[in-house]
Amino acid sequence: MQDVIFFLSKHILLISIWIFCFIAAVFFITRTLLSKSKMINNFQAIKLINQDKAIVVDTRSLESFKEGHILNSINVPLKNIFLGKIKEIEIYKMFPIILVLSDTYKVNACIKKFFEYGFNRVYILKNGLYYWKTDNLPLIVNDK
Repeated sequence: MQDVIFFLSKHILLISIWIFCFIAAVFFITRTLLSKSKMINNFQAIKLINQDKAIVVDTRSLESFKEGHILNSINVPLKNIFLGKIKEIEIYKMFPIILVLSDTYKVNACIKKFFEYGFNRVYILKNGLYYWKTDNLPLIVNDK
């Protein structure tokens, strides 16, 4: 027991760092488990689309949307979400929503808005369309 006390007294900084890391890990794990939304990868998104009839909401600009988007996705630019202009997707409140975001720093604010609008099952496509493209998954291109 004296050896433990001696070790602790000589290595205060090391012990402090370990305690900080432990608290941070517990915080992030708890936050992830209690979060209402989840970050999903491409294959989880495909499974949600095929099995649960998830609706893909692409929050990128119309120009980016026309350059390539997921089949049957609905374009609702991020600014419209924050302004409350979501008439196109209000009828889908009972379905899971998969968000395609280009501005990852606005994820939390966007999710909060969707929960305020009454959507209960909101998912975020991890890394937006970047990994969708790198996995060679199909994109629809509109030239109009």
